[in-house]
Amino acid sequence: MYIDLINNKTNYSLSNPKTIVPKPTEYEYETGFMNRYFCQRVNDKNGFVFEVSFDTFNELKDNPYWKIVIMRWRLTGPIDAVYNDLGNLIDIGVKQSNKNSISITSGTLKNIGLYLPNILQFRK
Repeated sequence: MYIDLINNKTNYSLSNPKTIVPKPTEYEYETGFMNRYFCQRVNDKNGFVFEVSFDTFNELKDNPYWKIVIMRWRLTGPIDAVYNDLGNLIDIGVKQSNKNSISITSGTLKNIGLYLPNILQFRK
């Protein structure tokens, strides 16, 4: 059994991935959303959060030393919530949409909120 493990071992990278600042495409602005890709070392819950490219994200998918997550980020729409004449919510707004995305993602990457202080980043 040990020989099987040794023969099938994979060398995983421990080096920090190259971080990026994404640039939303026109198509993403048309749809109103973009996917953002993040990773963090598994053994460092309070460690640095890296924003990475889609390709780097895919390279880290099978790496057991990294936690990875995709975050849906809202780009367009009203900044704040919009209600109709009857007081019914029509749109929660970009702020709340992105706060919700951060909250969901923080279940996997605790410090994601520190990395994303501007919840209106890339909004048009």
